[in-house]
Amino acid sequence: MLAVLLGSCQRYPHTVRQVLSAPASAATVTNYTDSTITLPAGAHYKRGPLHTLLYGKHYRNAWYTPVNLKVLDLSTAFGGLQPLKMGGSRQTISLRAQTKDSIEYVLRSIDKEPAGALSPRWQESYIANIARDATSATHPYAALVLPEMADAIGVYHTDPEIVYIPHDPKLGEYLDEMGGTIALIERRPDGNQQDNPNMGNAEKVKSTRSMLTERLSDNDTRVDARNYLRARLFDMLIGDWSRHEDNWRWAELEPKDKVYTYRPVPRDRDNVFYKLHDAPIPWITRLLKFKPHFRTYRKRVGNLEKLNYNARHLDALILSELSQQEWLEIADSVKAALTDQVIESSFKKMPDPIYSLTAEPIIEKLKARRDNVYEIAHDYYNILAREALIVGSDKHERFIVKVLNKNEVQVQVYKTNKDEEVKDLLYDRTFNATQTKNLILYGLDGKDHFVIEGNYTPGIKISIWGGEGEDTYTSEGKNKSSRIVISDSTYGNNYKTGDKIKVVHNDNLRAKDFSGAGFLLHFYLD
Repeated sequence: MLAVLLGSCQRYPHTVRQVLSAPASAATVTNYTDSTITLPAGAHYKRGPLHTLLYGKHYRNAWYTPVNLKVLDLSTAFGGLQPLKMGGSRQTISLRAQTKDSIEYVLRSIDKEPAGALSPRWQESYIANIARDATSATHPYAALVLPEMADAIGVYHTDPEIVYIPHDPKLGEYLDEMGGTIALIERRPDGNQQDNPNMGNAEKVKSTRSMLTERLSDNDTRVDARNYLRARLFDMLIGDWSRHEDNWRWAELEPKDKVYTYRPVPRDRDNVFYKLHDAPIPWITRLLKFKPHFRTYRKRVGNLEKLNYNARHLDALILSELSQQEWLEIADSVKAALTDQVIESSFKKMPDPIYSLTAEPIIEKLKARRDNVYEIAHDYYNILAREALIVGSDKHERFIVKVLNKNEVQVQVYKTNKDEEVKDLLYDRTFNATQTKNLILYGLDGKDHFVIEGNYTPGIKISIWGGEGEDTYTSEGKNKSSRIVISDSTYGNNYKTGDKIKVVHNDNLRAKDFSGAGFLLHFYLD
């Protein structure tokens, strides 16, 4: 069996390019303006009846059906594009190009190469064949339908078009890699976007690493949690299970009172409306719990924790400040904005043959999810609420933990100066033991002061990690409980807790609990 899996599979040679050889006239064509071509996005996904029975229909018909495509003219598109460099993630091949005004666009191949992550030996095996064939579970034109819905909901977005990249000598050194490829072209969500309302006309759009570095190092930085929740609810409505950190960019809004706010820009919508588990072999992978976050798109979302696995760290950090009532209010707003008319109009952006083949069942499922978004928000709020994080910064903060009664704990975080004078309220939320089992506070660096108040034993376990910096811990209530645990070093800290609060001295704290730079280790960052 292993020999079969490792054996060469020449019957399915793979490339993300749809046209391998340049036509004889390619070198002499100087202008592709108004040119079109009719091609399928992936003719190789048309497989025999037995293969389809075992591995699934997926979106094969959308891949192998020819559509009429605009041919990209590098000389005239967006005023002229100059290729810059190749890029791409773990599966997609991409080319960055720049206009005369230094505005960058990115061309991303429609087809994928998931076997590229395998060793050279495995890339020629039957396993690679199956990995590549699984791309047919994605919808090649799905990204086109999302901008109109994102606009309606109030979420920033890219605005992709689908084009054919000809064998144009203007590609220069990238001709062999990109010539003959069907690609999505969109403005790169990075840098200055002041002329782009789809990204908030922001002067700076930054990577997740840059945003998190600012957020964790400086308490004059905020993330727009309400807008992020709108974006995340939209992710769940369209079934996007690939919302890891690198699939976001962040618009830096104009500062108010020296406070910078970041608003999310989702990108790389390759895995929406996914359709994998429609045959015996994909079902076996699901039973074996292989890649459990690969979720087939159905009317009901199903396991929200698995669907949102890739987004779990960002969600825990950013959404912690929102109450359950805020979640439900935002869910109602999303539902009201995503009308039947908006949904139906959005799907008209697909090429006509693809719309006829695939749109109706997806629209039906999306409407069902939209109608159920209140319950989706309710359930995912409760998942995140079980273990809630409150994360400070490398600057100075005062954390006030008030045990209001046996079931409720209020946490407030204030910005302070180096003399511990309170400046601004940064965080205020009350947690209930019926929803929250663990409450974890991270002070990170800076001179932080943790104050524990109240006369009750909390029903919630409270863990406080002071982190780097000289911290002070004060207990002002009568409660004496081992359910409140402080972890910090023996040196440089001031403990005014008596024997009422459990203190664990640790002079070798985990890097991720130590400072803002250490806390970045929680995240998947390229």
